[in-house]
Amino acid sequence: MSALKVLTFGVSLVLGLQAWDDPGTDFAARQIAAAAALDEHDYARGIQIFEECALAARTDRERTAALAGYGIALRGADRDREARVALEKALAGWPEADVSDGREERGAVAAVLAAADRKVGDYAGAEEVLQTALGKPGNSSAIRAILVVNLADLLREQARIPEAWLALRQSGDLTGLPLMQQLGVKEEMAELMRDSGNFNASVALWNQVMEIAVGAHSVRLEAVAAGGLGETWFAVGNVARAEPLLRRSLQLLREDSETKPSQLAVALALMGRVYITENKLALAGDALDEAIQKDEKSLGPTHPQIAVLLELKADTESRRGEPQEARDELERAQTIMSGHFGAESTAVAGVLAELGDVEVRANEPKVAVLEYEKALTMLREQGDERWRLSSGIIARYAAALKAVHRGDEAKQLLKSISTVASGGKSGSTTIVAGAQSFREK
Repeated sequence: MSALKVLTFGVSLVLGLQAWDDPGTDFAARQIAAAAALDEHDYARGIQIFEECALAARTDRERTAALAGYGIALRGADRDREARVALEKALAGWPEADVSDGREERGAVAAVLAAADRKVGDYAGAEEVLQTALGKPGNSSAIRAILVVNLADLLREQARIPEAWLALRQSGDLTGLPLMQQLGVKEEMAELMRDSGNFNASVALWNQVMEIAVGAHSVRLEAVAAGGLGETWFAVGNVARAEPLLRRSLQLLREDSETKPSQLAVALALMGRVYITENKLALAGDALDEAIQKDEKSLGPTHPQIAVLLELKADTESRRGEPQEARDELERAQTIMSGHFGAESTAVAGVLAELGDVEVRANEPKVAVLEYEKALTMLREQGDERWRLSSGIIARYAAALKAVHRGDEAKQLLKSISTVASGGKSGSTTIVAGAQSFREK
């Protein structure tokens, strides 16, 4: 479910809180007017009215409802840091007594709060909010589906694939889901299938989403389906099938006035990856520069997705024969990833692996060996799944070992890993974090 759909759904549920108070009051009328403003995406007016409601609230219930609406309006206006404060206060104000006391509304607001946390790069905070909300009774299947999909996608972006699957499996027990929630589950499953290497299943799921998009005449859903399908074909290695789909997705997103900058950045980054594969490095640089500009404006300069883009930009610069520029990009990326996930994290390992690639192209195999060694040590310590995902790095590390006349070590390394790829490049964006989906968060 898109962020805007979650927002409007949350507002409609929050309005249900007015049954607790006199629906004929001026306060209730203001709440309805504010919700109408949000339905029209007039977030500035919604913010103003909800803020007035919060100040004029006479009871704790009214104040909770006003704060929830105020936070949702701020989230719609991309004022995420302010939104978090209001939404946290709203969640803290909801009673625990019984299901009738706003538990359904609380689940919707929790989903919006988690989206705001993720937007500002607080992945741990977003995960905690979602897990807490899922642990509370009283949420409908529709709300649980939103929470489950968002949690799975958050984990997938951090390359925590087994945990993402465990989260998404909870959707199998949900019945009677509205179409948007069904699509959300299907899209997340398609992305997890792709990131798990089950490409045929991913393609089949994306084709189902595309059929629904065409049947519903939904340009926005078609953009999501084309992008997801194109990314899957790219992961397979079929650039010829991937490129027209990714171009179509980017075009549709550009033409939609409600497309978020972060969505465009995803599409631009994927086109950049296509251009890198085709050795069209000037075009790749242009696409990645635009993606970085949009994400920096939308997400801030230290968001993890900026680091992913910097890794791609470094790859481009390295291939253009600009190793120092590439090193500088990766230094910034490492700082960002360390700040969010820790200095010994999988995310940082991906940056170091990319740095190893840069040193190989710069004809510095001894330096490359050191970077690959550090990356693989980190991945090994993260557990079996991270080590399995490192097969591409292992192949490049082995090649670097051979280049410095350590062939016996290279052979032993390759023999010890059953999942070694035959020279294929498993890029840092695969190991560090799954690319963001085209869906709004």
